[in-house]
Amino acid sequence: MPRSEDFNRDEVLDRAKEVFWMKGYNGTSMQDLVDAMGLNRSSIYNSFGNKKELFKQSLEKYQAESGGLFDRVQDKNRNALESVGLAFLYLLEDMLNDEEDKGCMIINCTTEMGNQDAGLRQMLVANQENLHGIFKGLVEDGQKDGSIRKDESSTALAHYLVSAFQGFRFTGMGMRDPKVLKGIIQNVLKSIA
Repeated sequence: MPRSEDFNRDEVLDRAKEVFWMKGYNGTSMQDLVDAMGLNRSSIYNSFGNKKELFKQSLEKYQAESGGLFDRVQDKNRNALESVGLAFLYLLEDMLNDEEDKGCMIINCTTEMGNQDAGLRQMLVANQENLHGIFKGLVEDGQKDGSIRKDESSTALAHYLVSAFQGFRFTGMGMRDPKVLKGIIQNVLKSIA
């Protein structure tokens, strides 16, 4: 009979996520995880699997928690172009509040591990496809309400927005000037209006 866990799984996984987010997969040792999670190695292996499996679970937790940005966008009553702009502004707010310079865990993982593990790559591709679907819906709405141009397909414009969004997040890891970053947002919006 398996032993029951005598810890809060969500809290412990959150601590692992924070370590991976700050140090990356390769920079995180099992001892780092033992120290952060407050569990011994055997408890970590029994409850979460190996280090890579724990990393995947941490990344999934991050993905679930970071989806709220677009929920906040959808709660606003705006035309679609303004909604796209609002998504970028919420991202800018997150970037400016990132005092520990952790960046985006998804982008960090993509640059570190995206071509090293098929399972992780599949997760990252699914995340990108989800982001594309969100932007495609906004573009289609904008093409209907007249706020987004119709001379390109919603699919093509959504691919551009995904690239711009991820590039903007990457840029924000090294650039913290709100004026420059807001200028980038304005240029993105001009290109689809």
